[in-house]
Amino acid sequence: LRTARITHTLPELHTLIVGADACRAELVARWAPHHRMVNSYGPTEATVVATWSDPLEPDGTAPPIGRPLPATGAYVLDARLRPVPDGTPGELWLAGPALARGYLGRPGLTAARFTADPFGPPGSRMYRTGDLVRRDARGELHYLGRTDHQLKLRGHRIEAGEVEATLVRHPAVLDAVVSVREDEPGLPRLVAHLLAAPGAEPPTGAELRAFAARTLPGPMVPSAFVTLDRFPLTENGKTDRAALPAPGPQVQERTAGHVPPRTPTEEAVAALWEEALETTVGAEDDFFALGGDSLRALLIASRANDTFGVTLTPRDVLVHRTVAALADLVEEQVLSELEDAARGDSDHEER
Repeated sequence: LRTARITHTLPELHTLIVGADACRAELVARWAPHHRMVNSYGPTEATVVATWSDPLEPDGTAPPIGRPLPATGAYVLDARLRPVPDGTPGELWLAGPALARGYLGRPGLTAARFTADPFGPPGSRMYRTGDLVRRDARGELHYLGRTDHQLKLRGHRIEAGEVEATLVRHPAVLDAVVSVREDEPGLPRLVAHLLAAPGAEPPTGAELRAFAARTLPGPMVPSAFVTLDRFPLTENGKTDRAALPAPGPQVQERTAGHVPPRTPTEEAVAALWEEALETTVGAEDDFFALGGDSLRALLIASRANDTFGVTLTPRDVLVHRTVAALADLVEEQVLSELEDAARGDSDHEER
């Protein structure tokens, strides 16, 4: 279906049901205007369709996987098996008579994935899908990704599927894969690999950061973006996350608002930022928009202290946010130390 070009030449096709893989917005845009299109979901262990959607309408976003079929239970739970509020991501568990008995010859795996259903009648079971979803106000489920793609970055838990689902809502992004990379020892960062939508100009990193920051908390906004022609695949046809390339040095987009460093102090501070952020930096460029984080703030503060003989903290970098503002702070500290030294000499002469 992804490569079909015969959408308009199937007048007898009334209903199209898709499943087995995440349905993207571009697929809905291609088929839903001409046919009754339904998105279905269900693992083999639930034999085999567990939810399906109402007829889809193209709206530029990934479609829901719908509501559970009759006699099928669909629970959105947290790590302690407690239901989460609507709109909150959680793991999808399925229940009902369609569940498989288990895995042939694998009792350990069966016990791990099939457990007693605390929400059903005595003796009933539920199945842990490993899929991350959220339920909207209309009661429809939205697939966000796999829970085994959950990431951690500097103590923050990051749901990769939630970040990826946010990025693909950008009209120029067809698909996204998010991972934590430590290409520079001791400096992990969140990186997004992207496929651009057909015919679209790849969006800039600054544009994507601003787009993601509208709905995601700071730690879940990627620091770097890499646009690819295609994702590397495993032998099973799945995205090979381990084979995704490292981001190259970022080139800051030159805009009408770009201001080059104007003073020797700004030039020296900008050089420290460029070394830590691996991108060119202007005097008024925002630290976070350049992919800055707390570890890079620590690195910049430490090197600035060595360079200028001052006592900057990582918080100074995070609060001042631009080369110009940080250079002003450096000059204030240097001037204050010179004044203190001058007062000390004066007191000594008076004595």
